[in-house]
Amino acid sequence: MTSVERDYAALAYDTVTGRVARDLKLAAEPEWAAVINDAGSWKITVPLDGGELTRQVREWCVPDKISVAVLRGAEVLQAGPITPYQPAQDTTDFTVSGKGIWDIFDRRTLHNAAFRPQIGQRLTDPVADVNLQGTLPLIAREIVNHQINMSWISGSNLPIDLPDIPAGGTNVRNYHGYDIVPGGQRLRELTQVDGGPDVLFQPYLATVGGVRYIRHRMLIGNPWLTQPGVDLKFFYRRTLTSLDISGGVRPTATRSFVKGSGNEAGQLYGTATADPLIAAGWPLTDDINTNHTDASVQSTLDSWASASLALASGQAEQWQATVLADADPKIGSYVPGHFVTYSVTDHHWLPDGGYRWRLIGMSRGGSTPRDRVDHQLQAVRAG
Repeated sequence: MTSVERDYAALAYDTVTGRVARDLKLAAEPEWAAVINDAGSWKITVPLDGGELTRQVREWCVPDKISVAVLRGAEVLQAGPITPYQPAQDTTDFTVSGKGIWDIFDRRTLHNAAFRPQIGQRLTDPVADVNLQGTLPLIAREIVNHQINMSWISGSNLPIDLPDIPAGGTNVRNYHGYDIVPGGQRLRELTQVDGGPDVLFQPYLATVGGVRYIRHRMLIGNPWLTQPGVDLKFFYRRTLTSLDISGGVRPTATRSFVKGSGNEAGQLYGTATADPLIAAGWPLTDDINTNHTDASVQSTLDSWASASLALASGQAEQWQATVLADADPKIGSYVPGHFVTYSVTDHHWLPDGGYRWRLIGMSRGGSTPRDRVDHQLQAVRAG
């Protein structure tokens, strides 16, 4: 079999410890997506031969127990657990998919790290509750802290570095164990309130005593993840190789409702209205969110409504940008959450100028050339 030089590489590693098990042989360049406030994804294709290669794949391809990291050079672009697979019957190429480490939190109930079911404690007991007060970034950190440092329950550890965040702040979140809600959902809900913090688990490769490990830095914005100094800058038809624009991708809303707990006359809900748009002649249209029906704090419901409306009433155009991976600023030197300025001249739709957006995700799909990366941008233009 002819060896092919690839721009990307992949490693299999133990999900709980982060210890690298092996370098993976690839049959094609990987696909991956990294995004703030969610798990993201990855997909690799490896060769099978019915013999030794297949034996090796069967050894490391174990959903959840084993994770995969996708690298470009020394930079880890996405990493997390393998999801269920199904080998094809008519090809020797085997596709393995997975998600980022956030996926574990989406499948792990949030309760107090000191909870001890071995001595008869139940999730309905107050000891299982997670009661937090502080800034929203501090609460985000503590949600994850309770998820990965359970003193009396095995398997909770994950290779995640938590940031140091000073005490203080008046925000309160009381999460009851009896709600039996995943920590990933609670973390995502926190990012979605008005002024909620960005969260990104940034994977990286570390070597300790000659042994390689994949770890994840928990990055928390206040509220946004922003880079020091000036914006990233890309130039149309040079480092910005293509720019696609779609209008009306998300229907505009001028009012937002977020449904909380309760029913009938006792139904709680948050609301927000874009009065300036209505005054400018926009019709009354609603964005309705029913994802928070266990919430019972009015101020939190109103905050979710304000955040939803900010997106639904903002810039109607959605941009899809593709940039060179190895031209400055290079992939690996920036992360989702940073701000980007695209310098545009001679575009068929846009006037010449600099356009500032917030980068919320990066990816490489199957149709993306291997030397390029796609940018996902916030629907509301930043700045």
